[in-house]
Amino acid sequence: MLLVLAGALAWPAVEATPGRAGDLERARASFRAMERTFYDHDADDYRELARGPVGSHAWPFSQALAAQIAVARLPQLARQAAVHARLAALERRFARSTTFTAWPNGSVYLDDNEWIAQDLLDWGDLTGSAAPRASAEAIFAAVTAAWDSSTTHPCTGGVYWTTSSANRDRNTVSTANGALVGLRLYAATKNPTYLTWSQQMLAWLDRCMLAPNGLYWDHIAGSGAVDQTEWSYNEGSVIGANVLLYQTTGNAEALTRAEQLADASLDYFDSRWSTGEPPEFAVIFFRNLLRLAAVDGRQDYVAAAEQYGDDQWQNARDPKSGLFRFGGRTTLLQQAALVQLYAALAATDGS
Repeated sequence: MLLVLAGALAWPAVEATPGRAGDLERARASFRAMERTFYDHDADDYRELARGPVGSHAWPFSQALAAQIAVARLPQLARQAAVHARLAALERRFARSTTFTAWPNGSVYLDDNEWIAQDLLDWGDLTGSAAPRASAEAIFAAVTAAWDSSTTHPCTGGVYWTTSSANRDRNTVSTANGALVGLRLYAATKNPTYLTWSQQMLAWLDRCMLAPNGLYWDHIAGSGAVDQTEWSYNEGSVIGANVLLYQTTGNAEALTRAEQLADASLDYFDSRWSTGEPPEFAVIFFRNLLRLAAVDGRQDYVAAAEQYGDDQWQNARDPKSGLFRFGGRTTLLQQAALVQLYAALAATDGS
């Protein structure tokens, strides 16, 4: 499958927090530790655990790729990135026709593909490529093909988590990020089909996954049973989609909804960031929170992301190795997440 890189809607920056500095060096150090520890040059692939066997799944690989692109976006660090090589490895290991499998020759998971589509759109945005957005559009076609259209199912609608018939969950993550990818494609092409699909996805989330506290539950099973766990990355993905809906359509209600969800999430997760909320989830939330701050200028959102980054640097990082350790282990997924956060903060605060 040829990876055709697309342009994307640029996220504007917010002004630097007074007196803030150092995130550029944090991004640099965390990125170097990620590549030194997890990347194997001979295999041209990552290991998922420090000192573990070489061989990655698409989800952590996509986040390492996102870290590569985040570093490439910083002029001071751009030459350290190896995005082209990682894109080639992505296709070699995971490509299947127009989508990507969760592991070589494995099943197709729609959320994996949506993370990859966002990576491709980010890279196209950075390079300014005017080439057709064939890969991202093909992924989005697979997402819409995975939409539940059966009127006999509980809460008809939503994007299935996987194309495997062994799992019939419809998830917030696969539906919200489907909307986010669709809105980015709409911003680039003005094709109204992308907007219609994205609005339909967001409407299903509000109808079927919205909890009384204003956050979103995780998924609904084929039986109709709802997993009411509230994860920060789900909330962040919905925030990001609403920010894009506002930017692409001028719908002020979407911006208000993004702010309401951000405020409710910050309140809910305030005591949970260090007690079980995975850092790879938290960073997705905070990156989308920064995107919201870039639009509405809320400096308290920037401060919240900065505080999370400070806490991880001070409490979870080994200064000798540069690695972050959570739950007794160091993983590619979590290291890549922190690289992305510090790179996003560096772009925000101008360090």
